[in-house]
This record gives sequence, C-alpha cells and structure tokens, in this order.
Amino acid sequence: MWEDATEFWNVNKISGQWSVLTQQDMSCRVRVWVSCGFVVQMLSAKNETTKPHETQTRNYTNRGFARISSSKTRSQRSKTLISKNVSTDLITDHVLSSQFQNMKNLNSFLALALLLAVSLSCSLLKNKTSKTSSSKIDFTAPGKSLDVKVVLDKKQTSSGKIGKAGGNVSLTAADGSEFSLDVPANALATETTITMTAVKTVDGSPLDKNTPAAVQLGPSGLFFKEMATLTIVPANEIPVKEQIIFGYEGDGKEFHLAPVDPKSKEIKVKLMGFSGAGVGSGSDASWAAHQMIEASNASTRLVQKLGELTQGDRRETLLGKKEGASTEELFRPFIEAFYDQVVLKEIAAAELDCKHAQKALNDLTFIERTGELANLAAEGSDVIPGFREKMARLQELGRKCKKSYRAEGASDGASFKGDICDVNQPFTINVDSITGKWPMHFTPESDTAGRMEGTFSSNGCTLTGGGPYTISIGEDGAGTITFTYNSTATCPFGTTTTSRTSTLPLKPAPELNCP
Repeated sequence: MWEDATEFWNVNKISGQWSVLTQQDMSCRVRVWVSCGFVVQMLSAKNETTKPHETQTRNYTNRGFARISSSKTRSQRSKTLISKNVSTDLITDHVLSSQFQNMKNLNSFLALALLLAVSLSCSLLKNKTSKTSSSKIDFTAPGKSLDVKVVLDKKQTSSGKIGKAGGNVSLTAADGSEFSLDVPANALATETTITMTAVKTVDGSPLDKNTPAAVQLGPSGLFFKEMATLTIVPANEIPVKEQIIFGYEGDGKEFHLAPVDPKSKEIKVKLMGFSGAGVGSGSDASWAAHQMIEASNASTRLVQKLGELTQGDRRETLLGKKEGASTEELFRPFIEAFYDQVVLKEIAAAELDCKHAQKALNDLTFIERTGELANLAAEGSDVIPGFREKMARLQELGRKCKKSYRAEGASDGASFKGDICDVNQPFTINVDSITGKWPMHFTPESDTAGRMEGTFSSNGCTLTGGGPYTISIGEDGAGTITFTYNSTATCPFGTTTTSRTSTLPLKPAPELNCP
C-alpha cells in the first residue's frame, strides 16, 4: 500500500492553502501522529514519581482520553514487624526508585528513537517515489491526440538526394529563419529525395502565436536508422525560457514536444523520422499545456516524454538552474515500459508472421537511439540488452517477406517508372511528363496501402500534392499499384487544383540489387 501513487487533496489548515499529497505522504504522516501519541504517553511518566509501594492513582488526559488506574493499598503490618523490617524497606525503596527512574530514562530514549526512525523512513520514501511515481505510463492505452492545422509556404521549399553516406538539406524561409537538416551516415539504406517546405502558420496548438519557425519534411513517414538533426535559427530570437520546440506527423497529426540536444545552445531537434518540426514561443502556462499532451501513437508518446525531459534539461542548463533528477533517471522507466509493452509483443508477432518484422525492427531501433540520446548506456554499449542480436534476427525474418517489384507504365500522357525493393519501406516512382521530370514519394502504412506525395517546379509554377495509394498482388506474384494525386498548381497568374487517379502494373523483380 505504501507504493501506491494515487493522489488526493488535503487541506493544509496552517497555511489555509490546498496541497496535493500522495498516499505515501499521508501514510507517513499518520505513522508520525500515532508515534507522537505513544511518545506523549511514555514521556508523561516523567511527571509521576510515586513509588511502587505507595497508593497509586494516575490520571492521563491525552487528546480527550482518560485513564484511571485502580487503587491499591498495602495491608497494615503489625507494629512488631515494622520495627524489624524498617531497614529492609528503606533499602528496597531505594532500589525500586532507582530502577523506576532508569526505566523512565530508557522510555524517553526509545520514544525519541522511534520518532527519528519514522521521520527518516518518510523522508527516504518521499525521495524514492518523487523520482519514479511520475514515470509510470501505459503504452497499451492510447491517449487522445492533438491535431493541428498546418499551412505551408509552398514558394519556400528545397530538396536534395541523400544516400547511405548521409548529407544535408537547407532552407531559408521568407522571414529569414534558417533550417539545416543533417542526416548521418548509415541512417538511410537507399538514396532518398528529401524535401523541406517552410510553414506559414500552425493553428490549434498551445503556442502563444500561430507563426512559429517551422518546416515540413518529406517524404512523410520516412524512418532513420540513426538520428538526424534539424538545426533551427529563428529570424526573431526567442528567449530560452519561452522556447517550445515541437513536432507533428503527416500534415498536422499527433502534435507533440520534440526531443532536442540538451547540451546545445543552438536549437537542435533530434529526429528518427519525418514530418514537421519547429520552434515557437510560449509562457509558463503554454509550456504546462504542452506537457499535458498525450499522443495516441505509442512511439509518439515516448517522443513527447523525451521532448519534455530534454527541453527541460536544456532550459535549466542554459539558464544556470540545473537541479533535481537527471534526464537519464527520469526517462529510463519510459524506455523500459515501451520495450516491455510494445516491442516485445512485436518481436513475438514477427516470429509468427514475418510481415511484422519491419515494424518490430523500426521500434527496436527507435528506442535504442532515443535511449542513447538520454545517455542511458555508456558509449559502445547497448541501451537494450542484446540489441544487436535482436536486430539481426528481425532483419533475417524481414528478408523472408521481402519481395521486389518494378513499377512501369503510362497514364494521362505521362510515363512512370520506379523500383520497389520492399513494399513495407518508402519508395519512389519517377514521373516524366510534358512539363518535366520529377519524383513521387510513397510512404507505406501497411504492405498494401499508404500515402504518396510529390512536388514539381517549372517556369515560375509549383505543383504540389498527394493522396492515398493501394497495392494489389495476384496469385502469380504480379500486381498493380493505384494512386490518386490531388494537386495544386500555384503560378504567377493564378492557382488551379486537379485530381488524377493512375494505375500502374507491378512486375516481380528479384534481380534488383536491394540492400
């Protein structure tokens, strides 16, 4: 019962204010009160100096209780015995009085020791629970996500191809804010076109203003094997105390606090995947509101908690107010809970059906890298015991399910061609039309469906958009991919919107040199 962390309200009668106490606090207080009652009774013996052979009538009044002992009178002795035993009685009285006094001193000592022990136990219990009680989380019960409305500045965009060796993509927004994405080596298995588009407004978030310094990164849903870093330099400086660094999924889903490098004076957002990230300003109330966000997706909830802790750590470090438990101490229970409640189940599912191997591998890698950011393991050591062995096993299971395809065909006057090494991993299909060549990025949500997006600029016009896609595979191993491209063309003379659905054949391509 001492380990329960249920909170309830208690009135502080001295200060007249409300205070939140845990059951540990209240249980300890009850023990102190009870001990005080015993102490009062034990110490009250100091005022009672009656001798054991005298008539004793004791009255105790402690908190409304009364105790009256029965009276006992020694039988009268004969006059002849008095004279014979007077010296013996005097000696006995002296011995008993000494023993009685020693007993009172011993009672006082034991009473004080009792109070000290109970107080120390309460203090130790409080110190122990204050670091761990808030670290309990259930990743199996999704919360209600916060979705925001994001408006992009499609005139402010940049892109670049990044492969296994790593690379950089940068952008300067219209207001002068600078963004630089650094992808380390081995973060991506294949060359991928990375896009970065400036964000105009974010509505529906707890930020004080809806015009943060932010970008949306694509392709949405892209996963990194190593953490990428987005460095943000806002055009208008934001005081450290007011900085709120955030992220979101897709086009505004699952708004959350983003993890940062807690040791950097610059704003360095740590990313394991895309879509959006930025920094805005907020008061203490706004920061508190961000701390209450609880995403529905389990991995986003873990990112939210790491964002809360690393941003708090960075604030305290830069403001010179570092105190309390470390990020490592506070974050470890969340990593352990996510591993037990999510990853272990996914690994078990992958052993039964290889199609679950990639999701399990992504989440296993995800918690290993986030744990490294929180310094949960020494350099060269694994955060998750046996991480490398588990990763190798999941990769082996994933290869059993991996099938390669080539998409090639024509639709609405444009030709399409692309290689798909794994339908469970992001892939690209290139478009060749009368207006030019450009890539379409496909991000799987399952092995049969997902979303696609693409951006193309030419002659002062920008075409951007996206939509859903589905994959169908027949018994012979061949199939089709169908996608709907809902696009907006922005030109100096106006804006037009279109929607086209295309279907391309998929042919098995085991000859592809896939990683």
